[in-house]
Amino acid sequence: MIRHLFFLISTLIFFSCNSSPKKNKVETLTKDSITSAKFSEVKFLKEFSDEFIINNDLDQWVEFISFKESIESISNMDPKGITFYLDELGKKTEELLESSKPKSFDAAPIISRIKVIQMQVMKCKFYSENQESEKLEKALKDLNQYYNFLLSRMISFAEEVEAIPEEKENQE
Repeated sequence: MIRHLFFLISTLIFFSCNSSPKKNKVETLTKDSITSAKFSEVKFLKEFSDEFIINNDLDQWVEFISFKESIESISNMDPKGITFYLDELGKKTEELLESSKPKSFDAAPIISRIKVIQMQVMKCKFYSENQESEKLEKALKDLNQYYNFLLSRMISFAEEVEAIPEEKENQE
């Protein structure tokens, strides 16, 4: 009887000790998952034409050019450095919002889209810092989508201003 009790206790101790390393192994895999993740390729809206850039003073808006280059370099990112990159992108987005904008883009439809991008950058940074690679990948796709919405709205907004002559006169 004592032998059976000893055998039962030994078996329970053996299995309880064995399950702990498995949990630690799973936690380790989760923490390292973002460093081994490969983010999907980012597709951006077409580039602005040279005429569009000149007519709307985009070549003079240095903060926008810097922001555009930063956000479009996301496809070349190493997942290990994504948190630092997102921190820098957040700073450039803040600078863009605080900068003096060309008259043709100093309007609520453009500013609100930049603020949406700013919020999405913060969301991506949160997922990156908390090692949630699946949520981060989805958030990065959303960031790409919101950025494309911004570019598209800038084009349509400039076309609207051109189509309504009194709007253009009011802006000057």
